[in-house]
Amino acid sequence: MVSINTVIGATTVLFGFASLLLISRARSRLSPGSIREYIDNFSICLAFILIFSMWQTGRSIFGKEISVTDFSGYPELMFIAFAYIGFILVSYRVFKISKEFGFKDEGREIENIVKGKKKK
Repeated sequence: MVSINTVIGATTVLFGFASLLLISRARSRLSPGSIREYIDNFSICLAFILIFSMWQTGRSIFGKEISVTDFSGYPELMFIAFAYIGFILVSYRVFKISKEFGFKDEGREIENIVKGKKKK
């Protein structure tokens, strides 16, 4: 009988592959620029999380438990650490994109103009 951890792990891996496929298709439709670079960084993070999920699912299938002294736990920790480092880089990229495309102040001015026209 297959354990629930194996089923959840396999489902997670399938969703990960589907996400990578969708993001790849979305990336191919974008012109070069900061949003495409963001998608590249996001894809790398997603790939590390997918590898992490695959590693855990493989351990579940083969019944391998990890311990602090066992080597099998280290790659798992490295995959998730690289994913978090990638998310830090992606967050910085989003911050840069917000500076490039953000128009919060102009949006307030437009809102005030629209409110002013409604009052008349």
